[in-house]
Amino acid sequence: MIDSDGKNDLSRWVGIMNRTNGYGSIFNYDTAADKAIVELSTCREWCRSIAAEFDLTADEPKHNPNDPPDCYVSIEGQRFGVELAQLVESEHKQRAAKDETPYAGQLFQDMQWSKERFIQRLSEVLKKKGDKYRQSGQCVDVLVIHSGETWLNSAQAREWLAGVDIERHPSIESAFLLFEYEPGREVRHWPVFCLYGDLIGARSRNMPVSPAANAP
Repeated sequence: MIDSDGKNDLSRWVGIMNRTNGYGSIFNYDTAADKAIVELSTCREWCRSIAAEFDLTADEPKHNPNDPPDCYVSIEGQRFGVELAQLVESEHKQRAAKDETPYAGQLFQDMQWSKERFIQRLSEVLKKKGDKYRQSGQCVDVLVIHSGETWLNSAQAREWLAGVDIERHPSIESAFLLFEYEPGREVRHWPVFCLYGDLIGARSRNMPVSPAANAP
């Protein structure tokens, strides 16, 4: 995120990320060029995560200037289109941007999650993206839903996804849920869950519908 302008560009990104009081800040952007950087960075983290979790070899992703999809990436030698979508409560993020803290008070209380709300919102994000593709007569290879929610973590998701069948959308071949880096996990890659779909061939057919379902 640092170009030839060096410190000035870094300061600009710090300002962008601080705008929402730490709420989903890693996915903030101002311009179309910023958005491309954030999308490519997120897709790159997803590639690292599926390599670590599912032993899938992914090449360096490429941003698509004529989206959809947002990015293209070669996985095990096969090219996939990857669409990205945030799991974030926009109304809560707007409140944080108006200087309401997500760490105390009413916003903190409103941001707490339940299993029912989590599954519902996840399904809504998936349906919204899928319907958009269906209306345009397109189909996406992979949808990566990345969470920007401060008070939602991968341990909760693992528990809540156990035994839950996420409804497939006919316009989305495979769907994943990605969390940003969590220091307490003591691994470098971001937490990732396969919600549904066969990513590729025999190896992906051995992939569980969700790692949560096999958690002890």
